[in-house]
Amino acid sequence: MLHYNPNVFHFPSRRRDVYASHGMVSSSHPLASEAGLRILRQGGNAIDACVAVAMALPVVEPASTTFGSDNFAIVWSGTRLHGMSASGFSPWGLTQEYLDSRGYTGRIPSGGWDSTTLPGCIAGWLALLREFGTMTPEQVVQPAVELAEGGFPITPYVQATYESSWAVLRPRLSDAMRRNFEAVFFPEGKAPLPGRMVTYPAMAEFLREIARTDGASLYEGGRIAQAILRESYADGGCWSERDFEGFSPILHDPLRTAYHGYEICELPPNGQGITALMALSMLAGDAFPADGFGKAETAHLQMEAIKLAFADSLRYVGDPDYMTEVKAEALLNPDYLKGRRAQVDPNRAQAFCAGNPPSGNTCYFCAADTKGNMISMIQSCYNAFGSAITIPEYGLVLQSRGATFSLEPGHVNMAGPHKRPYQTIIPAFLMKDGRPVGPFGIMGGFMQPQAHLQVAMNLIDFHMGPQDALDAPRFCWSSGLHFDFEDHYDAGTLKELAAMGHDITTMDAFSGGYGDRPFGRGQIIQYADEEEKVLIGAADPRGDGCVLGF
Repeated sequence: MLHYNPNVFHFPSRRRDVYASHGMVSSSHPLASEAGLRILRQGGNAIDACVAVAMALPVVEPASTTFGSDNFAIVWSGTRLHGMSASGFSPWGLTQEYLDSRGYTGRIPSGGWDSTTLPGCIAGWLALLREFGTMTPEQVVQPAVELAEGGFPITPYVQATYESSWAVLRPRLSDAMRRNFEAVFFPEGKAPLPGRMVTYPAMAEFLREIARTDGASLYEGGRIAQAILRESYADGGCWSERDFEGFSPILHDPLRTAYHGYEICELPPNGQGITALMALSMLAGDAFPADGFGKAETAHLQMEAIKLAFADSLRYVGDPDYMTEVKAEALLNPDYLKGRRAQVDPNRAQAFCAGNPPSGNTCYFCAADTKGNMISMIQSCYNAFGSAITIPEYGLVLQSRGATFSLEPGHVNMAGPHKRPYQTIIPAFLMKDGRPVGPFGIMGGFMQPQAHLQVAMNLIDFHMGPQDALDAPRFCWSSGLHFDFEDHYDAGTLKELAAMGHDITTMDAFSGGYGDRPFGRGQIIQYADEEEKVLIGAADPRGDGCVLGF
């Protein structure tokens, strides 16, 4: 066997767009993409295939999405767009009195019971199959079951996150929590080595139980719910029987904004997709030349629009049932956004506060078929391995979405009982003249709306193909005037941006695991020819992304 470091790349790698005419799947892991393609070959449609991918990803890439995740989707059903949001609630026991007793300041930390929220993804899978699919859960779950039971080799990219994330989460957990996690993921006392075959028989049991009971084992107080309650009662959680009652995903219309002849479509709050729409709307009146990518004047406007949009979304966006001060429609008000755009100084970086609108670790994947269906979908447990709260007999790790709650009194996203937190995960869809161009999305926490803006502009303004649009170097705002840039961004541009007052750090885009850098990973599928049903797809080179067609 040859000896080399699988995380070191001496030369730039080039990918090409993938073309197919019978169906296509693009995801962050080759085996998950293969699971979706298998469903397409068996006669399933794009929605069946995408749900198969969603079931397989927690098996092959468990640090970025688990069975305890939430998910969201935008579906083109052949005639119109539909939105689906499966965002779980916080426990009823997460009261102010309870939080005060815990002594938190600022935010609830990731790791442990207090950051957990009800898994929404299983209800999301089942709702998509009922509303838009053609196959049963028992059929769609089979590829993921076979991966979990038969085993698969762990990739260096996935393995790199196991130990680094566990080092962060481990000190926040009790001894019992640690034992449960290690029983599933470190059965030999340490993380598996890259290329090592791993099996997760408990995950196969979970998937079979969900398919057999149509989700009732979790959402109607069945065996999975009882297992979660047992661990919560034993180790300090605030969960109760009531937390598993009456949950269902929201089916709604996506939000849209016009941008340079196209429509960018995102889901409504509690997700942050509105952030991308606000930023793009601010720039809709600007003309960007085809050769404008990477120029200082272009990047500066993008960066300032992103900061302005985040200033508002982080202040006003949360569970839509609690958005009483400012509604989504007000945040997208054209006159308001023109006023925000006017605050941008073309020569100077600024830190922005929220305005006053008028009253009124993650996996992204997508699929398309020849029947006219396309789907943009995303699923995540928030940070790597979520809360790390593990139900060992089911290989189930609960998400840590509660860590996105604010503890600021009166904040729209303030933590509380039976409440949906601010969501970072957002699928996107591109339309033109009422017809689908195709799904796209980039995973990665608060990077996601920033990457949606950058990739959408790459496609529309700079006339890049799907793979080129994903390959292009990206930047990510974190706070204040600080931005991280990928280190292959033009050095002259970075020097000009620093002279404008931007605080810039450069980072390697390609080494390590997915928790080591903020730039995200994305997928795109588009029609090359809608009439002929020819598809073109791309997958991000920053990880294990793979697009397959037939």
